[in-house]
Amino acid sequence: MVKISNIFGDRYSGQAGKAGVFATWKGRQYRRMYVIPSNPKTPMQLVVRGFFTNAVAVWHVWRSLQRRAFSYLVSGQVMSGFNLLVKRYQLAATAGETLPLAPQYGIKQIASASAPVENAAITATNPFPLTAEPVQIGSLTYTPGGADSIDMDAYVDLEMGDVRIPTELTKIDGLKDALGALEEGDKLLISYTSGGRVITREVLYTVGVGATIPAAAAIGAALRTAYYPIDLESVVLETEDVSAGPPHTFTQLESLEILNCGYTMEGEVCTPAAWIYFDQTAPAAAESKVDYTAFTAIEGAKLEVTKVDTSFVTWRDYSDPVGSIPLAQTIEDETYDFNLSASGYLSEIRAAQSAVLATGHELIVMSSA
Repeated sequence: MVKISNIFGDRYSGQAGKAGVFATWKGRQYRRMYVIPSNPKTPMQLVVRGFFTNAVAVWHVWRSLQRRAFSYLVSGQVMSGFNLLVKRYQLAATAGETLPLAPQYGIKQIASASAPVENAAITATNPFPLTAEPVQIGSLTYTPGGADSIDMDAYVDLEMGDVRIPTELTKIDGLKDALGALEEGDKLLISYTSGGRVITREVLYTVGVGATIPAAAAIGAALRTAYYPIDLESVVLETEDVSAGPPHTFTQLESLEILNCGYTMEGEVCTPAAWIYFDQTAPAAAESKVDYTAFTAIEGAKLEVTKVDTSFVTWRDYSDPVGSIPLAQTIEDETYDFNLSASGYLSEIRAAQSAVLATGHELIVMSSA
């Protein structure tokens, strides 16, 4: 293969008779000989092509954050993150080893202070604007009061589609407990919209031998949707009773959507926004409330993640106006060193972090210098 350097700035592409083929890759133009490739379709060739097809499918399933993690790993190399995934996938599949795992991803929320908030009398509107914002992801819970008897089956933190189940579910209708028991094969489904996509009855969980949907109250244990962020007021959470049909029976559960750290910009002025939306039953009693952790955001804090004991950067980003830094890291390349800095604050430095620890949702309150 011969690389082309053209002082006139001309660009060529395609076949030039039988003399050669011109193309550009990663900004570099090259010319190679024209050949008709042989294609004997040996069994091994077909197997390798199957691996390639599977690797491409994996890349397209991953979110942009996960792809970006691979792009960092090829910094300074003449290849793309996609090329690196395909290479790793092919080598692992050919050797019968563990295939590349999906990178872990989450959001760090950077703050100078935080405080617990009790938001009562939430009956005025649905959706309901919270009195303090932004809100720590995974911190909000609902407590019915007065004549309200709403037991919340699930909380949906919209930023990355995290679905928290506060109490183990054993019935088709969740905590209402008016219908039959869940059985093996029943499903927990979610419908929503995200970035123009309309997702209908995505499977979040399939009931196993224990015939329950287990509790996942902590944000780190939450179920996660295929797409994010989720649009406010778009969620429908249901169970599918596979023993009732066909056709199967679908029953909506009580769920609460939470927009923890939204914001709007008007010029250089940022207006934070935190909202909740009751998907099925809205509270009617003034005594009903939600509790959560609100914080004072630090904008422009710098997060730099490196491979342990090296200067090789695997992530670098800055917090947005509500203090958020989304990030992703690969499991295969752990462990990582973590350095968070902001003007006027003491740096947060962590050594030898796993991919899970480095990326998990977290509120980090920085101390003044």
